[in-house]
Order: sequence, then structure tokens, then C-alpha cells
Amino acid sequence: MGRGTVEHYLQDLEEELRDLPPSRRRELLEEIREHIGAALAEIPTDEEAGVRNVLERVGDPAVIAEEARQRFGIRRTKPGVREILTLILLPIGGLLVPGVGWVIGAILLATSQVWTSREKVIGLLLVPGGLLPAFLLGTGVGSVCTQTIHNGRVVSNTCTGGLPPWLGFVVLAVLVIGPIWSTYFLASRMNRRAATT
Repeated sequence: MGRGTVEHYLQDLEEELRDLPPSRRRELLEEIREHIGAALAEIPTDEEAGVRNVLERVGDPAVIAEEARQRFGIRRTKPGVREILTLILLPIGGLLVPGVGWVIGAILLATSQVWTSREKVIGLLLVPGGLLPAFLLGTGVGSVCTQTIHNGRVVSNTCTGGLPPWLGFVVLAVLVIGPIWSTYFLASRMNRRAATT
């Protein structure tokens, strides 16, 4: 369990260091790995709490990466118009320009230098299409309704192809919360990095 936490931490650090030259990145990662290994050797067990304490003492990967960039004279890409448009188009682009808006947001996210690969995957795959699928489900697209008319009066309405009400509510909630959460996640990661520059 603890070793998995260390590997996850080192993967996060490697992502944060992606704009360093490969040799510098490898050197720093090896230095941090050795430091963590030495610190873990001093704790009695490989329990999760002890591992987390060691990693907290080592520091936040974003902060370590920023210090390394300063040391090597590398300027990090700052968030700009591209990132703001990304955060707008991912959740509501499909509603603004159906079929295209979300795709443009996805391209902007994929080509941005601000977010890590893992963050981009979360932003793109959690709920593709942003809030458009929730809108389509909420408006009943996909269900077919028929009316039975007798002597000019509607006798019955029958809809097929939709979800049962309880399941529709659950799916709708997921389709609304997913894009909002992923946008919040991307914005918070962007702001955290901006605060360290």
C-alpha cells in the first residue's frame, strides 16, 4: 500500500517536471527517490500514515518542480486565454455550439502546457461532451412518444425508449455533476500552479 503511494507521488512529480530537460528531470527524480527511500528506512513499518508523513516532509510535487525551474532558469507556461476558453468550452461548449464547442475545448485542453497528462485525461474522459448529454437526457431526446386520438381527442400518451424515472434521475445527476467537477478540478490545479509561479 505504502509503496504504491510513493510511486504515485513520484509519477505526479515527474508530470510536474515535464518542462525540465530530460537529464535534469531524471537526476532530480532519482535524488528525490533516494531521499524518500532513506526516510522510509527510518520508520518501523511500511504503514500508510508513516509513508504519507514522509511524503509531506519531502513536499508538494508542484512546489518542488517550481523550485527546480527557478534553479535551472526555466519559465513555466502561465495560464492565459487558451486555458480560460478551455474551462468555459469543456462544460458548456456543446450547448453553445452543438457538436463543435466541446471538441474545441478538448483540443485546447490537449494542447495546453498548463495541465499534466493525467489531468487532461480526467478533463476529457470523465464526461465527454460536457453538459450536452445531460441536456439531451433532460429534454427527452432518444425517447419516442405517441398519442392515441379518438374522435379528435387525445386518449393516451405513450413514451418508449426512455429510462425509468429513478434511473434517469441518477444518470442525469452524474451527467451534470461530472463536467462541473472536472472543470473545478482543472481550474483548481491551474490556480495552484499559478500560485507557485
